[in-house]
Amino acid sequence: MPIVKFQNYSGIKNEQHTPRAIADVDLKNGYAVTIDYVDGDEVAKLPTADTAKGDIYFVNNTITTPELKNYEDFVIKKGKPVRAFNFANSAREIVEISGDLVTGNNIAKGDILVAGTDGGYTKVEAATGYKVSLKVVDFNNVGGSGYDCVIVVG
Repeated sequence: MPIVKFQNYSGIKNEQHTPRAIADVDLKNGYAVTIDYVDGDEVAKLPTADTAKGDIYFVNNTITTPELKNYEDFVIKKGKPVRAFNFANSAREIVEISGDLVTGNNIAKGDILVAGTDGGYTKVEAATGYKVSLKVVDFNNVGGSGYDCVIVVG
């Protein structure tokens, strides 16, 4: 069950998201995306190796399909609106990330995650050159097994 969400009310209260972005490809909640401007429109795209080092947003759309039986089946189709939350505007807040979005072996407290090119988050040794990274501070049961991460900017 892919998801990224704020752990505390302060993150929710102070968040800033763009409601105007349009999906460039099919996306799922929790995916890391970048926002590009194409013909005056905001477009949510999966990061490239280069754009992953800049402003990163996470997708968190409201599920508006009551007939959906399984949360994991929810997809934001290409061309549909995306609620994209800017990590950089929420420095030092804690987000909960489901484990299915994280790539890396033996994730431990203190590990660093950055946006991957598949929409997930990848463990790295150091966040050198990345504007946004996530530091694992605890474990949770979001999506079966997940991580509490503090947003680090700079």
